[in-house]
Amino acid sequence: MTLDQAMRLWKAKYPTYEHFRRAVIKSEALKEFGEFVSDMWDSIEAVTAREAFEQKNAEMRRIYFDCIGVIELFKSANPKLLDKQTVKKLRKRWDDKNDMYDYEFEDIYELYSIDPNELYKDTDDQSVTRWRARTKYTAVRCWCTTTNREYWIYVPESAALREGIREWEDEDKKRYDAVKAIAWTIRVDITNPRRIYRQGDIIIAQESGNSEKTTPYHLSKDQYLSLMYSET
Repeated sequence: MTLDQAMRLWKAKYPTYEHFRRAVIKSEALKEFGEFVSDMWDSIEAVTAREAFEQKNAEMRRIYFDCIGVIELFKSANPKLLDKQTVKKLRKRWDDKNDMYDYEFEDIYELYSIDPNELYKDTDDQSVTRWRARTKYTAVRCWCTTTNREYWIYVPESAALREGIREWEDEDKKRYDAVKAIAWTIRVDITNPRRIYRQGDIIIAQESGNSEKTTPYHLSKDQYLSLMYSET
């Protein structure tokens, strides 16, 4: 990665130079570099959503996504709502005295896609191939059950399609499933889990009597709906 790329990524990630300084310039040894970036800050052009999706290297693409933010990636490209589902849930929670109680609530999941033509409409770059122009980028939108904070999580189209439907089928035959998409974002590494607990980004799978260690795998929709025991 070049210095120019790094500065453009920082400009996308941090809303002001002061945010950048507090996060990056943490030692006296970096003071001179911080002053250099300060002088350049207003002239730095932040990376764009189109550039993020153009990255061929998966790790570099992840860095771009992280700096721009999935919310900005999708909202900047006129996302289309593919599916919306409301799920009624009954989960276990614990009060300040560590006593367990039932918590009933509704979770809303929305699945969106970006038309790739929106990403590439401002470029004449002939390297944008036919297959890339047909690629559909999808993300599931959800809210934290405790703080109500909004999240957008990128998922591959194959994870968002209903069972039995494949991404190479005609567009008019495709049907999507927002709950299946959110289930895909959770991975566990034991077979036949008894229960699954989620606290923020931390996932804990409780073993059952016949669980075995296995290669991490994505949850199915049925597993997500039946095994989730506590979500906070």
